[in-house]
Amino acid sequence: MPNPVRFGLYLVLASTPLLAISGEVFGIVSLRAVSTLFLFPLLGILAVVVIVKPAGIDRTALAGFAWGVAACAGYDLFRLPNVYVFHLWGDFFGRIGGWATGTSSNYLTGYLWRYLGDGAGIGVVVFLQAAVIGVSSWPRRRVVGYTVAFAVCPVWAGLVLTDWLAPAGRALFPLNATTLALSLAGHLIYGAILGYGLWAWQNHTRRDVPRAAEISSGASLPSRLAETTRPTTPVSLTQ
Repeated sequence: MPNPVRFGLYLVLASTPLLAISGEVFGIVSLRAVSTLFLFPLLGILAVVVIVKPAGIDRTALAGFAWGVAACAGYDLFRLPNVYVFHLWGDFFGRIGGWATGTSSNYLTGYLWRYLGDGAGIGVVVFLQAAVIGVSSWPRRRVVGYTVAFAVCPVWAGLVLTDWLAPAGRALFPLNATTLALSLAGHLIYGAILGYGLWAWQNHTRRDVPRAAEISSGASLPSRLAETTRPTTPVSLTQ
């Protein structure tokens, strides 16, 4: 069981970028204030903690971060053609970047927020939760099902609910059959990739445990080195 303070610090930091979007939409708090007064200071505190006293949970969080970014890229391989080729959906991340920088639009900041905040943050949350509930013994299908379910609810459901309840002019995108289907499909892709990553990471860590035990016990030393410690039988010499 990870240290509860460290675990909570990771969860709060990883959840903030996504939750802050809802806060901005409803006029509760601006993304700029969240990033300047809360997100970056908390990130600095966590960085100091990780450097001064590293722990196993840090590796799990880093794996979740990396696979969250990869899953977000997979989502965008599906989403961006529908936005810029087929024009079935608008791209609202310029607007999110503008909220974060206090400008009308900023696509660079918006996509940094999407990948390093939303996508990576969800990955960290999922990997840490999986470590606590013990999914390491689950088969791949069940692990992927778990991450897909999380991507649908609360993530996709929360996005749709935010848009549905948003004040006039604050919605991220219009809700209709097309945008609902496309956004759901994207979250299914995200969840599937993240689930594969979680399963692969769990397999990797399971293999490392017995390997580390072998190394610590000396069982992995080459047999020729072990043989040098065995007593030898004297060989009689005849004239």
